Amino acid sequence: MLDLQKYQKEAVLKDGTKIVLRPMVAEDKDALYEFFKRVPHEEERYLRDDVSSRLVVERWADKVDYARTLPILAVTNGKIIADATLNRRRSGWKWHLGTVRVFVHEDYRKVGLGHTMIKEIVDIAGGLELEKLIAEIPDLNTAAIHAFRKAGFHRAAVIPGLAKDRENQSVDVVVMVRDLKPRYDYEYDL
Repeated sequence: MLDLQKYQKEAVLKDGTKIVLRPMVAEDKDALYEFFKRVPHEEERYLRDDVSSRLVVERWADKVDYARTLPILAVTNGKIIADATLNRRRSGWKWHLGTVRVFVHEDYRKVGLGHTMIKEIVDIAGGLELEKLIAEIPDLNTAAIHAFRKAGFHRAAVIPGLAKDRENQSVDVVVMVRDLKPRYDYEYDL
């Protein structure tokens, strides 16, 4: 089982940047808000939550519940450069599923950080005994789709107009899935 009190990993990106991966804590709220303030408007409009709102970011940090949402941050030189979350339910018919979201600062793309974050979430999800991961990505974000595909996810569906961006424009969403445990084929006696 993952001990979040001790969890921290170091990694080196393709460009030599040294990073630390660790869970978000309440004290990260200012740094997390600064991270999201640097998101270009063109990208922010496709994020699920209004990250330009300090109140939204403070609420995330103040109400961290690792059993429901596990936010993992990538940090270099004291600065947050990426955020990945694993959302899950503890009961009900979707208890075995995890939903993944990843956002990488534009200055740290194309150096393997997105792949590193996705791989780390996959490893954590396996340790939490989840069986399947799902990512919903705007269809126009081909770089994210490629990163998830490289991490073993497959395109399960494209749902036209599933989301609306901040400017109320319809957005097609790609649903990507990765099985963590093999599905079982059942044999029936006839």
